[in-house]
Amino acid sequence: MKPCRILLGCMLASLCLLSGGAWAQVVTEFSTGITAGAQPWAITAGPDGNLWFTEISGNRIGRITPLGVVTEFSTGITAGAQPYGITAGPDGNLWFTEATGNRIGRITPLGVVTEFSAGITAGARPFGIAAGPDGNLWFTEFNGNRIGRITPLGVVTEFSAGITAGAFSIGITAGSDGNLWFTEQSDRIGRITPLGVVTEFSTGISASATPIGITAGSDGNLWFTEFNGNRIGRITPLGVVTEFSGISAGAQLFFGITAGPDGNLWFAEQSGRIGRITPLGVVTEFSAGITAGAFPLGITAGPDGNLWFTEQSGRIGRITAGAGIAPPTIVKSFAAANIALNGFTSLSFTINNFNASTTLTGVGFTDTLPAGLVVSTPNGLTGSCGGGTITATAGSGSVSLTGATLAGSASCTFSVNVTGTTAGTKNNTTGAVTSVEGGPGGTASASVAVVAAPPPTATNIPTLQQWAVWFLGLLLIVTAGVTLRRRKKG
Repeated sequence: MKPCRILLGCMLASLCLLSGGAWAQVVTEFSTGITAGAQPWAITAGPDGNLWFTEISGNRIGRITPLGVVTEFSTGITAGAQPYGITAGPDGNLWFTEATGNRIGRITPLGVVTEFSAGITAGARPFGIAAGPDGNLWFTEFNGNRIGRITPLGVVTEFSAGITAGAFSIGITAGSDGNLWFTEQSDRIGRITPLGVVTEFSTGISASATPIGITAGSDGNLWFTEFNGNRIGRITPLGVVTEFSGISAGAQLFFGITAGPDGNLWFAEQSGRIGRITPLGVVTEFSAGITAGAFPLGITAGPDGNLWFTEQSGRIGRITAGAGIAPPTIVKSFAAANIALNGFTSLSFTINNFNASTTLTGVGFTDTLPAGLVVSTPNGLTGSCGGGTITATAGSGSVSLTGATLAGSASCTFSVNVTGTTAGTKNNTTGAVTSVEGGPGGTASASVAVVAAPPPTATNIPTLQQWAVWFLGLLLIVTAGVTLRRRKKG
């Protein structure tokens, strides 16, 4: 395990604007009611409309209302248990792991705690926990090299077959495919079915990346943090991994990653930021309003439509809904990989609004074509985009969109024809797509090769001997025709 950060003490709550995007994004920090040295860790939304979090040093479970009122519960938790992971269970209670206590705990919305240890191997060190599609709770065993399952009645079953020795499993979540997915610090992602069948995936994960947190995304994939890799990983239900960078050096992504109400993924950076990544991999980081030395760890979407996160230094942070507005994204592609010199192909643009309930207005971008590539005559424009104006003047070197409006979760696609006027590979990068509400988003790139017609080779040029043979043949044909006509007249 990575060593815990040292608590810097409980500080006063602060309220400030968080930069990024075009809207003011408000962070509020709450410390009142949190015992000094408690070290808030994981956090989850409860069935009672509040947020619940673990305190690894405080040996308590905390509850915070959407207005910031904190209550701590310790009765029934064994001394030195070190509560780590927490999740809402299908029975209306909260379930949490006790790493040092080697138990699974259950706490009701009224704060009544029950601990379960039977069936958990000694020294297993339970860590992450998630509600499964089968109505049970599933948890990782960091030292046990196993995945555990506990029923709402407290019956535990452990699974080890298929898990590589020294896996150090830590985070776990339910996937859209009906299975449970978990991280292994030994650079793998594991999948376990409700029947306990395990599959591990390592292809595509960089060496020493150290996957930690994991969550299900709105796109049907699983998203995970890489503590040492300084990246966010995405794995499809079929096990195909993509890693995304663009995160500040030394971010130290740990336990916290969650699907936000805006359709994006949000993650905590121990170095003092909250990050957001779109389903296409565009990263934005926020730090204003987060107290220096806060060490954000866990994060979850709250029932109030905000994002809530823990700060190991002794606070709970909240990002208001304004932070949930993601910029639009853009994807582009050429219809053909190669075109002849002075030939043409179609260039298409797709704009996406991944905000589920926010309309983006003023959506636009400008694509400056590289030298040797121009808009065709005629331009072959097809499609439209949210009532916006598409400018693609024949013979010009740019394509632009202005004033488009995209409803929540909407997208648009249009295309124009482009002609290659000089030979060579044309690398085309579009300027950032932007909107009034979401601010600037990412860019898009695509390439096409313009190929000049090859000159005739020596084997294609007739030789003098070939010309003589062809001429002789033509002469014989003419002579034969003249002779035939004379015979007919005679």
